[in-house]
Amino acid sequence: MLIIGYGKLGRAMISRIATKNTTVDVFNRTKAAVDGDPLCNYVPPEDFHRYSKVLIALPAQAYDDFFIRWNGYFSEGTCFFYCATNVMKEDMDTYMKDRYTAAPCKLAGHATMLQTMGEGAFVFENDQRRTQFQQWCGDALKTMVADERDVQKANRIATEESLRALLHMEERLQQEHVSADLMGTVSASIPGGIAYAHKYQQHGHFARDLLQKWKGGSVDE
Repeated sequence: MLIIGYGKLGRAMISRIATKNTTVDVFNRTKAAVDGDPLCNYVPPEDFHRYSKVLIALPAQAYDDFFIRWNGYFSEGTCFFYCATNVMKEDMDTYMKDRYTAAPCKLAGHATMLQTMGEGAFVFENDQRRTQFQQWCGDALKTMVADERDVQKANRIATEESLRALLHMEERLQQEHVSADLMGTVSASIPGGIAYAHKYQQHGHFARDLLQKWKGGSVDE
């Protein structure tokens, strides 16, 4: 598998996968960035034809430029796993030209949480594509099967509601005259910790008491 892109998502994946492989094969527009990472092996365009599976870890707005410039460098039948949340199968079909195939590989989650805590899962349209991905990364990355539009909806709603909650929290902290430094510290730490504890049912007493009060029911110890 060749990773295209050394941005936030690409680096997050590399940081997890490199525990399974000696290095990860990567192409990036800026070669020096990849060369400076001991976990990576830079792959030049003239070697693209060697890869039957390619993972596109680029932002949606970079897809046009990439495929216009490098489309002819890949072997016929190459499968492109595409990660951009807002790029859909029908968008990829315009790049494939009946020469390649495309498979959604969407991160349900946030790249920073993937890199720091291993949280988030890559979502595939079927078990066949999921298995192909797992053969490359082993158990370094979590995977599941779901529709790519459901991932788009889930990521959008989670982002909207998280930002809404953060803005509300900052407003309350400002009303209580909490300093900017302290506000920044708790904002960067507590929401992520609460989300992690909620997923794994590891809330402390204060959070459990709040949940019990708000839900009007008992909370498991």
